[in-house]
Amino acid sequence: MAGETLKSMAICLKIVPWSQTSHIVSWLTPTGRVNTVVKGAVRPKSAFLGQYDLNYTCEIVYYARGWGELRALRECSPLTMRQELRQDLHSLVLSDRFRHLADILSPNGQECKAWYDLLSDALDSLCINLQKTYESRTNPCAFLLNYELETLKLLGQSPEITFQAGMFALRGERKLPLSLEIARCLAAPLEEKNIQILFDAARVIGVYYAFHVENAVSGRRQILQMISKLAQRTIKG
Repeated sequence: MAGETLKSMAICLKIVPWSQTSHIVSWLTPTGRVNTVVKGAVRPKSAFLGQYDLNYTCEIVYYARGWGELRALRECSPLTMRQELRQDLHSLVLSDRFRHLADILSPNGQECKAWYDLLSDALDSLCINLQKTYESRTNPCAFLLNYELETLKLLGQSPEITFQAGMFALRGERKLPLSLEIARCLAAPLEEKNIQILFDAARVIGVYYAFHVENAVSGRRQILQMISKLAQRTIKG
């Protein structure tokens, strides 16, 4: 039936213009990615104004049939808006990285549920972190490292850390020597307090990503540089 609709929870991944008044909105749902056309989205009297934005979790209703991969959005209700992310540039940049990885790496079908939960939890964790006092917040690099390790786990590409000749090694297509401190950090990045160890571990995983998930490396260096400048200001302060 042409009018058949589907309902789902969904996290807003991307918003791009489709015409002067309409958007194409990409969503991550528990069963995969969905691209919807929102007609008249920016018109003053549109029912969709304020109902969706990047990082929002919404309940959406969309038509099952459409134009290729595009489906017309019928209804949208925000459930979790995560407005805290708008107040912190570094968290906003991290959220963009999280959504990008989910967009390019997550599968369609039931296996996507784990990716949906991972992205939802990661965005919520950033918000909770921002609710803490500045001094007690977890360094953004820890969230980046933790998310990347979790995506590797979902891809079946988790690094294997072994002890060899007095040194830990990260195994894969290339073996990388690791200190005990970095090995521990990779086992529990959110518990690591030493900023330098976090960044060293993040660089190691960056090399690992380049060998195993090449299409996920783009933009990563710039994010680390931005977070590194924040860490330097914190130390000086």
